Amino acid sequence: MYDLAIIGLGPAGLEAAQIAIKNNLNVIAFEDNELGGTCLNVGCIPTKSILYTSQLLKEVQDSSKLGLSIFSTPGYNWQAILDRKIEIVNKFNKLLHATISKNLTLVKAKAELNINYDNLEIYADDNVYQAKNILVCTGSKPIELPGLPFDGKFVVNSDDLFKMHDLPKKIAIVGSGAIGLEWAKILSDFGVQVRLIEKAPALAPVLDIELQKRVERILKQNKIEYFKNDFITSISNDLITLNSGVAFDTDCILVAIGRKPNFPLVTISGCAEEYKLKPHEDGTCDIDNLYIVGDALGKTMLAHSASHQARIIMNKILFNTDMVLKDSPAVIYINPEIASIGIREQDIENKEEYTIKKILISAIAKSWCDNAQDGLIKLIIKDDLIVGAHIVSKEASALISMVNIFIDQKIPIAEIENMIFPHPSFAEAIQEVIKNG
Repeated sequence: MYDLAIIGLGPAGLEAAQIAIKNNLNVIAFEDNELGGTCLNVGCIPTKSILYTSQLLKEVQDSSKLGLSIFSTPGYNWQAILDRKIEIVNKFNKLLHATISKNLTLVKAKAELNINYDNLEIYADDNVYQAKNILVCTGSKPIELPGLPFDGKFVVNSDDLFKMHDLPKKIAIVGSGAIGLEWAKILSDFGVQVRLIEKAPALAPVLDIELQKRVERILKQNKIEYFKNDFITSISNDLITLNSGVAFDTDCILVAIGRKPNFPLVTISGCAEEYKLKPHEDGTCDIDNLYIVGDALGKTMLAHSASHQARIIMNKILFNTDMVLKDSPAVIYINPEIASIGIREQDIENKEEYTIKKILISAIAKSWCDNAQDGLIKLIIKDDLIVGAHIVSKEASALISMVNIFIDQKIPIAEIENMIFPHPSFAEAIQEVIKNG
């Protein structure tokens, strides 16, 4: 009997494991793939390593405006780029094994849950395990388009892109969320002809309305063709036809319409039917001491959200504290970065209760120094507190973290206005929008 069993060692499972180990719990963990989950192996980290390379290539190609002379035509080696990605992923995988596996029992096998009267059992590697508390941290998997299953060649998901030996000349990307936009920018920087298809009336529909317009502007600047309020109606050989009547040929289709929870198999002793896990909003279940955390919870599918949820659940297990999930900042890592947290302008019903302040990032001297003048910062304020922030800028991922602290700690606008920000920096844009937005 273990104090805690963790199924899945992605960001949520790893965070829970570290907390449990620090509090001297007897922990067993099950993972049938590499440690780190989607984020480390086929998501956040490998994508951003490739994104850095693609942006650097783009900057070198445009470097003449900065007074630089490049004596050979900039190019790229896709396999070398993938090798660098593999090197980064392997480095962190080894670090995780070194720090985690020696402090808990690690079972490298697929785990299944069985409900046996009042007890929960875990089946894995032909053995049965029991624990006082069980965390399901099994992550998520890409959603397929109905009638268009993934084949890994013509219809691919973001995982499949890492397996390509060569990049396509043309690609159609379905979905303009973070995954679709990031890969659109990466592939475009490498010279791939990209067409982006979004079924919603606006690109990046989860973003603030003003950031949606900025997404369109960024795509236009990068010569990425996009289709809003449209979808694929037919495919004949390599020819795609959209509902709008537009038709074009493509080498492959990247389906990036989102991800869905990836639950383990759950059975009930003596019952032939599979039990469907149905988590509550806070990650608890109808079954005592069974919790669902991270992407499997199906709320905000972000690595930092998963880690936060794990901390909340572990505090519940260890100290029986109330479980209150906080809002998470979201970032789309294109150039410039797009970051957002809190209420959006289109969510506001009574606008008289709110103040909206914004400035163009070009008002900040550092943006000119770094050749990064494109973007804006928009703050939504209520009762002298920031309740929403929407940023398009270089270093937006860092700026939104700063704003997240202001929101979390309920720091009044007047206090932020009197803080000292370094100059020149992108950080001072937060104070500038408060003072002059």
